[in-house]
Amino acid sequence: MGPKTTELVSLLDSATALLRSCGEVHWASWLEKDVARMRASDFGGIEHLLAAFGGMGSINDLVLHPTNGHRLTESEIAPINERLRTLLSRTWELAKQVRNEAVLQ
Repeated sequence: MGPKTTELVSLLDSATALLRSCGEVHWASWLEKDVARMRASDFGGIEHLLAAFGGMGSINDLVLHPTNGHRLTESEIAPINERLRTLLSRTWELAKQVRNEAVLQ
């Protein structure tokens, strides 16, 4: 793995831990699968990861909130969702960079 992919895996590990801590199983599992593929040098993990960001019901639409069945308190809602958005934004940027660089090679 190159340095960008290594950073991407680290971001995904952080996002997965955050999601699991709140009881968000679907997206945590999705990201874990992508990380496993990246660690195995399977470029499909990048493509699958990027697919999580498109369309209705995507990871972009996720809001961690007790009414959505997530385990967090009212005071945690804003900071946790802000942290998730930060992680996902950087994840998207890095994944696109890694994909674009792989296409150019």
